[in-house]
Amino acid sequence: MPRIGLVFLLLVSLVGCYSVETSNSYNHNFTWAESSSQPIYLSIRDTKGTSFYFLLSRDSSQQDYKLKVRWHSPRKGDILFNSFNTTLKFLIDNERILSFQPVSRPRIVAYNLNSRGHEEEGVFSLTQEEFVQIAYANRVNVELNGRNNSVSAIFNKRNTFKAFQDFAKNSH
Repeated sequence: MPRIGLVFLLLVSLVGCYSVETSNSYNHNFTWAESSSQPIYLSIRDTKGTSFYFLLSRDSSQQDYKLKVRWHSPRKGDILFNSFNTTLKFLIDNERILSFQPVSRPRIVAYNLNSRGHEEEGVFSLTQEEFVQIAYANRVNVELNGRNNSVSAIFNKRNTFKAFQDFAKNSH
């Protein structure tokens, strides 16, 4: 019996990453499908300032991927996105830069009454080729530039790359 407890403890200690699930929705005629992911977190160096994370989605009637960026502000009244002038940049393997602007006006999606902060969401469109380049790169740095803020983050092997690769394989 002690061996089972030791094996269980070993398994629990070795599991260090979380799974990011992809949910798929189909209409009753199976003529279109929509896939969306759970939040995908990045490694951000300055954790006391603003932070952001991704939500991925794809509709089978369109070829493009939608990348929703949720940007969190810990301070009251601090608007982060700069409407359509906001840029999201990916540096892929220190060789290529992909730059995107929102396809729709960013909006506030959540409030925190305790800290009086809020969360804003901007939607960016990526082609299938751009999404695959990001998902299967060796190293990706991300920079989000808004009104008065600029935040840099990196993809990590355990969560971010795995989530992007799983979404590329499992989305419809």
